[in-house]
Amino acid sequence: MKNGIIVLFCLSLFFTACGPRQYSGGKYVDPNKTDLLSDQFVETDMQKIAKSLSKSLLDSSIAKESAEHKPSVIMSLFTNATDEHIDMISLSQKIRTDIYKGQKFTFLNERLRESMKKEYEYEASGFVSPETAKKKGKQIGADYLISGHLSSIRQPVGRREIVYYKTTLELTNLSTGQIAWTDEVELKKTFRKKHVGN
Repeated sequence: MKNGIIVLFCLSLFFTACGPRQYSGGKYVDPNKTDLLSDQFVETDMQKIAKSLSKSLLDSSIAKESAEHKPSVIMSLFTNATDEHIDMISLSQKIRTDIYKGQKFTFLNERLRESMKKEYEYEASGFVSPETAKKKGKQIGADYLISGHLSSIRQPVGRREIVYYKTTLELTNLSTGQIAWTDEVELKKTFRKKHVGN
């Protein structure tokens, strides 16, 4: 009888441990707090890159020369040469937001161009009052294109791994094709592998 109870107790523990698990007791944490729990590209990397590059551009001679006339800018191609799937749209938007807050550049929304084109066509169709319909030909032309490139190098050394990221940002003059400004930021992280129990 006693052995049977012990067996039932052990089986109940086994099935409880193997059963479905759910998250509970969640809480909000500071999004700016650094938690290096993975050797992958994380939100802190994105924040550091955006903060450094946006500050560099806002402190540049291009930004200082345009105090009276804010140049119009388009966030252009951002490329990823790492071995990771990284949301480059989020990275470019984070950089754009930080630069926008500096109030030295005017940003054009190139991602909505097709939607705006359709809206112009609809408003010219007669369904919208002529007094409120928006007409083509009044958009602002871009002065500069901002583009970026992210690359990485991984160095596994025994139980350690070093991960290096380099992000380059360029501001290209749309009239001349010249690179008017460029800068880069480097991040280097080190990890030590260890066994993690259940």
